[in-house]
Amino acid sequence: MLKITYFLILLFFVKILNAQTNSEKTKLSRLSVSYSLGYQHLRMGDINRYYLDTFAIPNNLFTQNIRHSMYRNLELSYQFNHFLGFGVSVKSNEQVIEHVSPIYFMDEIGNITDTIYSNNRLGVRNNSFGIFAQLDCGQLLDHFAKRNVMKKWQMQLLAGATLNTMYVNLSTNSSVYNHENNYFAPSIGWNSQVNISYPILKWKSSQLRLGLTLGYQHARTKQLRTDAADWIVLGKYPMTADFSGFNAGIGLSYEINHHKKQESVSPSKNAVYLDVFGQSTYGSLVYERILNVESTRIQHALSLGFMRLNRIPWDYLGLTSIPVAYNAYFDFNQTKNSPSKLDLGFGITALGLTQYDYEPAKKEQYLYPSLRIGYCYHSYRSGLLFKATFTPLLPGFVREEYSGIHYTNFGSAGFFDRRVMPWIGFSIGKTF
Repeated sequence: MLKITYFLILLFFVKILNAQTNSEKTKLSRLSVSYSLGYQHLRMGDINRYYLDTFAIPNNLFTQNIRHSMYRNLELSYQFNHFLGFGVSVKSNEQVIEHVSPIYFMDEIGNITDTIYSNNRLGVRNNSFGIFAQLDCGQLLDHFAKRNVMKKWQMQLLAGATLNTMYVNLSTNSSVYNHENNYFAPSIGWNSQVNISYPILKWKSSQLRLGLTLGYQHARTKQLRTDAADWIVLGKYPMTADFSGFNAGIGLSYEINHHKKQESVSPSKNAVYLDVFGQSTYGSLVYERILNVESTRIQHALSLGFMRLNRIPWDYLGLTSIPVAYNAYFDFNQTKNSPSKLDLGFGITALGLTQYDYEPAKKEQYLYPSLRIGYCYHSYRSGLLFKATFTPLLPGFVREEYSGIHYTNFGSAGFFDRRVMPWIGFSIGKTF
């Protein structure tokens, strides 16, 4: 399912750019979709120290702590001009270590009568969602050198902010007892990296590039906790997760260079875009219709979105979201040809969550309102749409169902357990 989702996102953005072809002059308007795998160094402190037996005695079961993991990273980026661009990324890295330890049974005089073994498992995972700015260092070098220094090589510097969702799983299994604890903590961090790539396949308007990446990620939580308790050792040592460290990897990127056609006669009244976070909390694919695109003052628009994910990218969480919204766009220069606009809006979202870490699965349904204020880049003619908005989620109706018992109340719509959850959203897509 995850590979299918990646493919659909790739196909969606390929269609966006291929819809704009051919003209006399070539205009740089470059979209790149890249997928990379690599090594991530971690700083986990003594996270391998945790309670083992029913007497709550801390045991260092693993002589070596978690220091390394592999990561997967998907990036979508758009180049505004020869030097600057922006993009969004989804990154996941995880690692598991296991240890088998003996459990001895003794008689009254201390002789061992039986031995069984317990399997102890410690798993850590971080899902990181980010937005970044991109500087093409190769183009910058060519500009100052006044010649083509890099030739076919490309070197880019990326830096931006990330929202990290970190999970830690502790489990002990044997023929005598079994117990498992899951810890979760969100955090805000940052990421920077350098990408160097070279084209390995080239076509008329696109190319496939093979590249190397080197970067640093800062992602650290405060004290880990579950719904029931904090993770404390001996009553005084709070445990934290730290995924910060250097990373290096190899990846493929599909890049499209296209020609800008002559402007169409009619303005763009429709838009299709991918909303990351935003009104529906986790994101959705949105269709929007502008009702009075010719207006130079306020443009009114209605939008409808949909997203369904089954345990992706969270292996224990499935979700379905349907956001409906009204948006008002204000031209900064009071001209219908200006793409930069102030975006104000109001929306209603139906959100369904299924938590598979419960047995049986726990279901929650939300119906909550939200506000929107931010910046929108909306091409008057067919072209790019980009939004960066502040989207507070307001309290709404909550229905919970578990083991055949359900109840409805009025409460928070967000997983940060706040009545009003401050939230942000990023959107990228196409107007037509």
